[in-house]
Amino acid sequence: MTPPQISQFLQDSIIRDDTNASALDADVFYGLYVSWCSLNRKVPLPDRAFRTALRLAGLRTEKNGKGKKGVFQGLRMTGPAAVDYILNSSD
Repeated sequence: MTPPQISQFLQDSIIRDDTNASALDADVFYGLYVSWCSLNRKVPLPDRAFRTALRLAGLRTEKNGKGKKGVFQGLRMTGPAAVDYILNSSD
């Protein structure tokens, strides 16, 4: 069962987009989650627990061929947390 905090985060911040090559890097996905937690005054789960919760929600990473932890295919960021993440990651 997916923790309620993760379910709400996914509902607020992620859109499924299988029509193009959209994907979220695993590290970017966690950064988006941390931004969402900050905006919603929630304590973020540690990275490893977050990834476990995503697997419980049926989301799995795929290798991207660049030596990274993987990507979540067919997902796109949306909402206030996406704006916050983008603004704060460009510093």
